[in-house]
Amino acid sequence: MPKIPTFTATSRPTTDAASVTSNIRIDPRQTLAASLVPVAQAIDNYSIKKRDNEEKLIAKKAVLELKAESDKIIQSQKNNISENEAINNWKTTFTPLINEKLSTVKNRRVKKLIESSIDLENSESIYHLKQNSFKAYEKESTKIYNDEMNIGVNNYKATDNPILKVKYKTDLKDKAEKFNKEHMLGANDLKKRKEAIDSVLLLTDADSFIGLPNAEKQIANLDSSLKGEKFLSNDNFNKSIYNSYEAKINSLAVEGDPNADYDEAIRLVNELENFERYNGNKVVSGTIEKSFAQLKEKVLGESIRHEDKVIKIKQGNDFFDYSQGQKKILEATFYNAFDANLNKAASKEKAFEAGSEYDQRIDDYLSSNPDATFTEQQEYSRELRMNIIDKYQDVDIAKVTAFNLTSNKFNIVRETDAINELKKQYETDPSKPNTLKTLAKLNGFVDEKGDPDVGALLNAYRIILQDREKN
Repeated sequence: MPKIPTFTATSRPTTDAASVTSNIRIDPRQTLAASLVPVAQAIDNYSIKKRDNEEKLIAKKAVLELKAESDKIIQSQKNNISENEAINNWKTTFTPLINEKLSTVKNRRVKKLIESSIDLENSESIYHLKQNSFKAYEKESTKIYNDEMNIGVNNYKATDNPILKVKYKTDLKDKAEKFNKEHMLGANDLKKRKEAIDSVLLLTDADSFIGLPNAEKQIANLDSSLKGEKFLSNDNFNKSIYNSYEAKINSLAVEGDPNADYDEAIRLVNELENFERYNGNKVVSGTIEKSFAQLKEKVLGESIRHEDKVIKIKQGNDFFDYSQGQKKILEATFYNAFDANLNKAASKEKAFEAGSEYDQRIDDYLSSNPDATFTEQQEYSRELRMNIIDKYQDVDIAKVTAFNLTSNKFNIVRETDAINELKKQYETDPSKPNTLKTLAKLNGFVDEKGDPDVGALLNAYRIILQDREKN
C-alpha cells in the first residue's frame, strides 16, 4: 500500500498575515479614516514641493529673458559719461519690459518670484551702469586732454614770439595740473606730465633751429638752460635730433628736382655727424650710426647724379616742346581746315598717319639715343619731319596702312613701276632729291657716313614687291 508523503516543519506556526512592510504605523485603536491621514499628508507635501519647483523654474526663465534685455540696454549706454542719464535711460527702457512680462503671468506666486529676482538683478545692473559711465568719462576726458595738448604744442610750434611761447607753455602745464587733480593721479604722475611737456617743447624748438646758422650751439644753449638731461634721456634726445635732421636733409636732397639743394643737404649731414649734446653725448652713436652711414652715402651718391639729371629733365622738357612744334608743321602740311585743297577727309587721314609715324620714330630715337644732345635731338626731329613729308607727299591715302616701327615700316603700297621709275631717276642723278633716299634714311639704310644707302633699301624692298606679286 503506498505511503503518504510527509514533511517536517522548520519554523514555528504564526498568526501574522502576509503583507508589504512600510514605515507607516497605524494604531489598531484608530478608525480607518484616521489611519490614512499620514499617507495623505505625504502626498500633499510632494505635490507642494513639485509645484514650488515648477514655479521657480518658470520665474527663473522669465528673469533670464529680462536680464538679456537689460544687458542690451546697459551695452547701449556704455559710452555715456553721465551716470544719472545712463541710469535713467536704462530705467525708462527696462521698466516697461518688466511690466509687460509680469502682465503675462497669472500665477501670483510666480509673479512674486520674478519681482524679487529682478530687484536683485537691478542692483547689479545699476552697478554696471555706474562702472561703465566712469570708464567712458575717463576715456573721453583723456581724449580731450590729449587733443588740448596737441593743439597747445602746435600753437607753440607755429609762433616765434617769445611771449606767446611762454603763454602756451604755461597753459599746457595748467591743463596737466587740472587733469591730474580731476583724476586724483598723485604727485608722481603730475611730475611726469610736466617733464613730458618740457621734452616735447625742447625738441620742438630744436627742430626749428635745424638748418639755421649755429643750430648745434642754439640747441645746446636751450638744452643746458632747461637742464634737459633731467627730463629727457640721451637716447630719446638722440633719436629725435637725428629724425629732425634726416627729415630736413631729405626735403633738400630730391634727385632731379630743380629746387633741390644738395650743398645745404651735405652741410647738414656733416653737422649731424659731429653733433654733441651739451653734456658731451654724441647724437650719431649706437644704433643710429648704421642709419646715418646709409643716409650719408645716399646723399653723396645722389649729389653726383643730380646735376646731370636736372639738365636731362630740362632738356627733355625743351625737346618735347620743340618736337611738338615740328609735328604740328608736319600735320599742317597735309591738312588745313581753312584750305579748300587740304580740308578733305583723305587729307585729315594722311595728316594723322604721318603724325603717328612721327611720334613712333621720335620715341624710338630717344630710347636708342639717351645721351643725345639737345642740338642733335633738334636736328633729328627737323630732318624726320621733312623726310615724312617727302614720304607721304602725292600718295593716295587708299594705299596707306597704319605705320608700325617693327612690323609695318613700309606702310605705303608702291607699285613696281613706280619704284623702277624712282630707281632710274636716282641712277641718273644721285644728288637730286628722291623718295628712295628718303625711305632709305627713314628706315636706317645708311652708309658709314650716314648718307642714304638706296641699294640696300632696294634689296629689302624688292622682297616686299615679290611677295605682293605672289599674293
